[in-house]
Amino acid sequence: MKWRIATIYGILSYLLVFICSSLTNRVISADLPLFNTYMPLWIIFWALIFGIIYIRPLPDNEIAEGLVLGVYFIVISIILDGILALFNISPGNSSNIDYIYRIAYMYLFYPIITTTLGYMANFDVQLK
Repeated sequence: MKWRIATIYGILSYLLVFICSSLTNRVISADLPLFNTYMPLWIIFWALIFGIIYIRPLPDNEIAEGLVLGVYFIVISIILDGILALFNISPGNSSNIDYIYRIAYMYLFYPIITTTLGYMANFDVQLK
């Protein structure tokens, strides 16, 4: 595991999800059902981008690396959410505890996506 690169990608992923969701929340609406629709999309989008960038150059053991990367992204996101909670910053109009409970299950997308990318990296697919 390339910890330094994984840490950079994890922090960037978190910050980009935070920024994109904050901008989308202000542009579209601040209601809760919409938040639950677009927030997972941002997480999925950035997990795919950084997962592909990280897993593509790996020579072997991509499935295990993908799983570890996804779990590591969860840990980074929880730590950064805790830091934001200390400074009373969260997107939306809800309290910090409500925000953390709502977003916690969405973080499960990280290991699902990165492990799947690792699994797909094992295939030799040639497109015409």
